[in-house]
Amino acid sequence: MKIIVTSHGDLCEGILNSYEMLAGKNNNIIAISLKENDTGEFDEKITEVVKSIDEDILILCDIYGGTPYNIAYYLYLEESDRLRIVSGLNLPMLLETGLSLNNSVSLDDIVNVAIESGAGSIKEAEEINLENEVNLEEDIF
Repeated sequence: MKIIVTSHGDLCEGILNSYEMLAGKNNNIIAISLKENDTGEFDEKITEVVKSIDEDILILCDIYGGTPYNIAYYLYLEESDRLRIVSGLNLPMLLETGLSLNNSVSLDDIVNVAIESGAGSIKEAEEINLENEVNLEEDIF
């Protein structure tokens, strides 16, 4: 299985770089970005990459309904038996899906991993009750 990360601008390359910093190089993950003055290169590149892969593909896109998503969606219509798309690309989503590739998961399972890890990573910081917390200074020294 392969993962293609797509985005407006360099977000997908940056997020892949961050993935590699944390998890190491993964030859099953490819970044394809839509450049600002694109005149069809993105469409050609992603179509070429999808057609060259003879296994299941998960495409992670930055924005639902954006150009990278819409072009990927046309490919999905042609290749729905082996291609899925999830939008809302974030680093935890890529980490979990990329690391799951080693576990022989199905395409449907990896879609669920992407959705759960992507959404589950969105948190608001909360104040902690210091009376109930461990005294880090005493524990460290």
